[in-house]
Amino acid sequence: MHEVSEEQRFLFDLQGFLILRGAIDRELIAKLDDAAVENEAKEHDESWSEGIPVVNGQHFTKDTNVDCQLRLNGLPRLDPIFDQLIAHPAIVPYLTEFMGEPQLVNTWCISKLAPRPATGWHNGLPTEEYTVRDGVIRSPMLNVVTMLNANRPGDGCFCVIPGSHKKNLNLDHQRWGTSGLDTPGAIEITGEPGDVMLFTEALTHAGAAKTTERRRTTLQYNHVHRNRASPMWDH
Repeated sequence: MHEVSEEQRFLFDLQGFLILRGAIDRELIAKLDDAAVENEAKEHDESWSEGIPVVNGQHFTKDTNVDCQLRLNGLPRLDPIFDQLIAHPAIVPYLTEFMGEPQLVNTWCISKLAPRPATGWHNGLPTEEYTVRDGVIRSPMLNVVTMLNANRPGDGCFCVIPGSHKKNLNLDHQRWGTSGLDTPGAIEITGEPGDVMLFTEALTHAGAAKTTERRRTTLQYNHVHRNRASPMWDH
């Protein structure tokens, strides 16, 4: 198990996110990527959803309802290799340090293709729920993003507004809602296969525009504190 350093605690609290370079070894990354490609290519049995009210395609295992994007949901159901990112020894110490007792509640994979525009800014946790008391950091909801291939400028990378997990003011959503890296304070998160970004869901985040032709795929494992019910985006 890795030990969370004083510098990492400082940066996570200051920025609202932390990047772990080379956290997942390349052999596992290659297997995860193979499983993602295989499951993106095939059709999935969605009969379980019959009769259930559906708001958008993200309820399904394979979501192709967004142009220039393919999303897979419920990764551990698709291939046992995805289980290896659950409680991974390179990640668990950070989950414990930043949220206490984590429970995995949601997993998905997103592949982007050009020309995918920037996505809307959002956060999954109210800013007031991110706290630091007596030196103890607590984010009741925390997302872990694993890069399966290179995330370079123009690849449609995650973009964030560092420090926005503590913001007191909101930007004009009509003006800045989908303006991506043109938004004041926004930065793009770049990296290599095996790099991991952890962020509090109180952080304002989005996806930058995808302008390059190369494939860009990330896995996301979302956690909430064990004493909380799993959050849902709709009824």
